[in-house]
Amino acid sequence: MIVKRDGFTEIHNVIKKTDRLDHDALAYMPISPIAQYNPWNLDGNFQDIYSIISAYTLVDEYRCFEIWKMVEQQGLKGSGGDAIQVGVWRGGTGALIAKKAAEYNMDVYLCDTFDGCVKAGENDPHYKGGEHADATAEEVQLLLDVVGTSAHILEGVFPEDTSDLINSTTKFSLCHIDVDTYESTKDITEWLWPRLERGGVIVYDDYGLKGLGGVTEYINENYSHLDSLVIYNLNGHAIVVKR
Repeated sequence: MIVKRDGFTEIHNVIKKTDRLDHDALAYMPISPIAQYNPWNLDGNFQDIYSIISAYTLVDEYRCFEIWKMVEQQGLKGSGGDAIQVGVWRGGTGALIAKKAAEYNMDVYLCDTFDGCVKAGENDPHYKGGEHADATAEEVQLLLDVVGTSAHILEGVFPEDTSDLINSTTKFSLCHIDVDTYESTKDITEWLWPRLERGGVIVYDDYGLKGLGGVTEYINENYSHLDSLVIYNLNGHAIVVKR
């Protein structure tokens, strides 16, 4: 039964017997956050860079601003940790990260197969592999040049093909994972976690988006340990802080 009260919708008596539930119908319903503050409109530097990179990313303005601020916050800590993104596509969010990271002398690594998504499996029913293959490392480099920044572009499956190009002593304070599939998310996280500083942040893109349940499932299953803080921000990110 759906009851409307004071402009809000409350759902009562939805769950009675689990065998009667349509999981997706309950798990994926429209969300309408009520906050109205738009800080991205007030940040001129962000708006300048976003106007350039928005055509080269599938990540919306809200999530881009969140990444921008996460880089800033980690940079201000002054720990010396670097930034890494796995799942670059045409380089929009990678260029965004690199532009802000340069203010704090953080090295940035942008990792992608440039052959599309890999490791699609039973947890990823909407993926077969090879999706988002319409990008090249050269295109990403050109965007970095236009933005006026730099990064290390690592082409191949990460971590298997290219992690050895990163110094074994390198520590990270920020990671953006945007790879769409369960196994790929898992392998990247397992490689990264020992190299993530205390207080470091992993931003997982596509958490909570219908059709990308593998990412959501991995995080829900594997972040019950006590050395992390997990925040679901309702806009398609899960933010994990290493405690």
